Amino acid sequence: PAAGVAVPGPIRWPARAPPSRGGSDGKRVWKGAGPDDVATPFQAMGGLADGHQPIRIIAEELVDFTRELSAIVVRSPSGQGVAYPISETIQRDGICVETITPAPRMSETRQAEIQAMALDIAGRLGVVGVLAVELMERADGSVVVNELAMRPHNTGHWTIDGAATSQFDYHLRAELDLPLGDPSHTATRVVMHN
Repeated sequence: PAAGVAVPGPIRWPARAPPSRGGSDGKRVWKGAGPDDVATPFQAMGGLADGHQPIRIIAEELVDFTRELSAIVVRSPSGQGVAYPISETIQRDGICVETITPAPRMSETRQAEIQAMALDIAGRLGVVGVLAVELMERADGSVVVNELAMRPHNTGHWTIDGAATSQFDYHLRAELDLPLGDPSHTATRVVMHN
């Protein structure tokens, strides 16, 4: 590896390589088929500095998955926690274009397991407010955490009209340590186009 590049474990190919800042939702994310592609993101970034802050390139193993999911949870300083139903997210060119809530073809038991996992992550990280846990579901039904976003998130915008309490209301309630309220959806299925 180049000087100043940390490699925590073996790199498995193919891989994707976003920068540590400013690389998500289909922007500035490179894919590499093998070692010959390692220099591509560094060259495209024109160096590894953004003002005075260093930018790092993160190598991530590509995961073979069947669909993407989002678990939106909320946690207050006193430890209250609520979880919205799990959403299936449809991506186009790395950008979320649609969510379906609750995720089709998912049992209530599996929904509860994923919600509990997301709430556990929020608790372990001491999150106050909204946390979006983005997931990739493999063919065997197992999930891999893809991203954590500690803020109201585009995969939860359906909550504005499709839930008893929106993620924005929850974020404020959590920050003020007020009672969180009801996360249930207001229709059998809520579909949002982003």
